[in-house]
Amino acid sequence: MAEQRSPKPFVGGSNPSRPANFSEAEKQTMKIVDSVKKFLSEVKTEFKKVSWSDRNELIGSTGVVIVSVVILAVFIGVCDFVCAKFINVIIR
Repeated sequence: MAEQRSPKPFVGGSNPSRPANFSEAEKQTMKIVDSVKKFLSEVKTEFKKVSWSDRNELIGSTGVVIVSVVILAVFIGVCDFVCAKFINVIIR
């Protein structure tokens, strides 16, 4: 029976489907490709864990954000108007 070994691409002779003599650039490229594959696999796994909002929750949250932005814009506008008048009084 043949010996079973786990492939280690950077160790000479461990994986017969690839040559054992890689250049440093090829090793670096293989590491990058492997890390990108791992990253995409982990992203896919995390997307399966996400709890997506339904339509009603999304509409409600959007309404809250819009109302909050309008209130904040009015507040900042009033503060700007008051500060501008105060500075005009000081300058004159």
